[in-house]
Amino acid sequence: MLKTNSLETLFSNKNFSRLYIAGLTSELGSFITDTAVMLFVFALSDQDKSYLGTIRALFLFCFTFGSLLGGPLGVRINKKNLLILSEVCRIPLILSLLFFHNIYFVMIANGLIGFFTGIYNPSRQALINEIVPASKIQKANSLFGSTMAVLHLAGPLLGATIYSYNQSIREVLLFDLSTYALGIFLLLKINYSAALVNQSENKHPFRVFFFDFKAGFSYILSRADLTAMLCYTLLMGFCVGILIPLLLPFVTEILNRGTKEYGVILSLFGLGGIVGGYLSHVLGKHYRPVSLFMFGIFSEALLLPLWIRTTNFYISCFIFFIWGAFVFIRIPAQLNYISSTVPKEYMTRVHSFLDLVFVVPNISAGLIVAIIGGHLSTFEVLNYTSFIFIAFALAGLLTKSSQALLKSS
Repeated sequence: MLKTNSLETLFSNKNFSRLYIAGLTSELGSFITDTAVMLFVFALSDQDKSYLGTIRALFLFCFTFGSLLGGPLGVRINKKNLLILSEVCRIPLILSLLFFHNIYFVMIANGLIGFFTGIYNPSRQALINEIVPASKIQKANSLFGSTMAVLHLAGPLLGATIYSYNQSIREVLLFDLSTYALGIFLLLKINYSAALVNQSENKHPFRVFFFDFKAGFSYILSRADLTAMLCYTLLMGFCVGILIPLLLPFVTEILNRGTKEYGVILSLFGLGGIVGGYLSHVLGKHYRPVSLFMFGIFSEALLLPLWIRTTNFYISCFIFFIWGAFVFIRIPAQLNYISSTVPKEYMTRVHSFLDLVFVVPNISAGLIVAIIGGHLSTFEVLNYTSFIFIAFALAGLLTKSSQALLKSS
């Protein structure tokens, strides 16, 4: 946790405080809208879970493409202007959802919103480095990280509650629009000297990206421990990609609950994440990052089959809370391991590649749900996924790369 005097120092920087509030409100609106749109599509499709897999895969694909594009654009364009542009471009898409409720239009519009959100996020993160003194950047990043954990708690609960109470997406969309308006106002008031790469030095930013991608991939393959971590990350990405679009059908079909309870479960996962983040800090003083990472992986592998066999709502909530804690014990441990074992010149490349390895199978899993969702029950899909999770996690222990990871310091 950040100390009070640290927060006061950060927020005395007006540029940072404006960026923080703009990012906070924008992310909160996005979390609320993302949850409400999932519920809306589920209702429009007469509770056909295959559509949930499609909308999830499309959103992640567009978000990832936007993130990849946002990096090179942020090098050549004033980041503040890029943030404002992404906010402006999302406004007509949100407005269109107020009037057009064709399910395919909703999915395409949601995907385009994801695209501009993908451009927004890396540009906002990079802008922190330009408006915050170097000595305060770590604290600023920690504050944004803590804020995201809180939004994971509040956003889904608010989105599900507002949608369930009104049985309409209108109120959610109007709130999201207000966050964009506030964000644009605050971003316009940020004053700083933009640090742009000279055009002659960066004529082909995508070539730079692919060079970095290739270099990161080659470096990971040269280290057995990182290869193992990459494979476990890929496995997690696939299983999470199956779970997320099926969570709502699970709540309605197996737990026999409604949209409010769906929001509650998502929020408890976020609350568990806050607890897990604290435990990660405490446990990190006594255990190696690798031990915590592997503990998280196998704990989650055991929780999935336990959770899907639970028909009591309150027990299910408790398991999801514990699950959130394990996830946020695992993720910081992975980041700490990379920070302590990867040279600085490869740090960004390795992080980018691991993020991509998580997202790509996530998208693929969403497409699989879209294809088989109408042919298998929710329990069957999740049950097969749990077997895959446990089987591949155990098989991974027998590989040389996993042994290298376990033996590493």
